[in-house]
Order: sequence, then structure tokens, then C-alpha cells
Amino acid sequence: MFHEKVLVIDDSAIVLEMITRTLADMVEVTTATTGKIGLHLLLEHKPTLVVLDIKLPDVDGAKLCAAIKADKRTKHVPVLLITGEDIDADTETQAFAAGAADFLRKPLHPTVVRARVKQQLELEMRTQALNAANTELQRLAGRDTLTSCLNRNYFISSAEAEHSRMRRHGHAMVLAILDLDHFKLVNDTYGHMVGDEVLRCTTECMHDAVRQEDSVGRLGGEEFSILLPLSNVAGAVKVLERMREHIAALRFKDLPEDFSVTVSIGLTEVSRGDAKIEDAMKRADDALYQAKADGRNCVRVITADAMPLQ
Repeated sequence: MFHEKVLVIDDSAIVLEMITRTLADMVEVTTATTGKIGLHLLLEHKPTLVVLDIKLPDVDGAKLCAAIKADKRTKHVPVLLITGEDIDADTETQAFAAGAADFLRKPLHPTVVRARVKQQLELEMRTQALNAANTELQRLAGRDTLTSCLNRNYFISSAEAEHSRMRRHGHAMVLAILDLDHFKLVNDTYGHMVGDEVLRCTTECMHDAVRQEDSVGRLGGEEFSILLPLSNVAGAVKVLERMREHIAALRFKDLPEDFSVTVSIGLTEVSRGDAKIEDAMKRADDALYQAKADGRNCVRVITADAMPLQ
């Protein structure tokens, strides 16, 4: 089974047969005799490459190429245009402007067809690899290197986008801020390498406790934030209380058996009245200070009307 697929759109049965035979050992070939059928197969089969005759019985090939490139579902698919020997410079220029990747000139020669198709497939593979690498770089750029949480800037940006969606659709959302209690003592007593391991294990516990659609961000040092879309305060409190208990139960291989780390957690619902996500973060931070004032290792809530709940 081939990974690459080529769609050939041409009204000549001889051309379709020749190209199919020529590419049979390289790719999966699908054929169409009209532009209308070709568009249907393009959406259905999602080919890697389209080979398209510039003269079709129902549509101009260059215009069809332009339509393929204008559609967000198909604009990434390269198009090889089949042209006659007598194509003029203006037509060729217009075809490139329409988005054609290259040309195949009649009469078609199997070796040339094979070489041009292979070239386009290799270019497409490189493009996909580059896009994947860029996507991974963007993902890594938004991550904290130690904990793999979202970094502060990326977390706030993502939370702001989620806030906009929530306001548009009226969905509930909760934001929490967590702080590891007395974490400076860990670094001072056992060293920063042990402190880093404690942070890694603690954030793994955070990720395990939340849903896939929730976001965990490291705001800095031992302070973290969690965004829980499509969640209300009561549900979020249950999740975060379980998280708090699991973190307190963690044990670390390089630390005494009786060593434990605890977290203080402040949370708030994100209100439709919040002008920006920082408004909710300020309330969650106030709730965090309330948790610290109440002895740490607990969850506290401040609602949008600033009434503390315990």
C-alpha cells in the first residue's frame, strides 16, 4: 500500500492509461475525466499531488487549479498542469499565477512524467517534514524546559484565547493558581538538583489529575496556574482537592521517607465580566494568599464578586 496518492484529471483515455502505467510502482493513482469528477475525488481521496490537463471538456484547467489553491482544504496540494506544445508565455504565466507547481508538455514521455512527479512528491515530503519541525519548535517554544508545562507567556496567551471563546459561547471556566509551600527550604536544604526533581514529579502529578482539555502553566519558580474550561467552581474544587492530596502523598527517591511537599491553591471562576484573563488571575492570586494565611496545604476560592468561600 502506497502512502502517496496522485490524482490525474484528463479527458484522454490514452493519457490516463499511460500515466497510470508509468506511476504504478510509485504511487496510488486515481483518475478522472472531467473537472467536476476530479474535484469530487480530490476531496474524497486527499491525494498528495494532482496532475491536471489544462484543457478539459467542462472547465478550464488553469481556473480549476486556481480553485484548488483557493480552497483551504486543498490549497496545500501541488498541481502539475498538462499543456500542449504550443502553449504561449502568457498562458504559462497565468498558470503559475493560478498556483501551478510545474508543467508536463505534450506529447508526454513516461520518463519525464515519472521524473516530474517524483520531484513534486519529494518537495512535498520535505515541505511536510519542515512544517512538522516548525510545529514542534513552536510547541517547545511554549513549554517550560524543566517541567514541560506551558511557560508563562504561552499559558496567558492560551488562557486569553479560551476566555474569548468562553465569552462568545457563554461557557463556564475556572482558573487556579498553585504554589508549592516552603519550597525554598527544599532548595536550601537538599540543593537545586533535588528541587528540580521535586518540581518535575509534582507537575507530573498535576498533569495526571487534570483532563486533556485543561492547561497547566508554570508562572515562575514554584508557582503554577491551571485553566479548566467547561468546568464550574464546585467541580474544579473536587479536582484540585484530589490533586492536593496526591501531591502531599508523593515520595521522592533522593529524600527522606517522611519528606513531603504540599501546595496551596487559590481558584476563581472566569467571569464574562472580566475584561481580560489577568482579572481572573488576580482573584485566583488573592485566593492563593488566603490559602497561605489559613495555614497552607489547602484550597480556597474567591468568586467574581470577591466573596471568599472556604
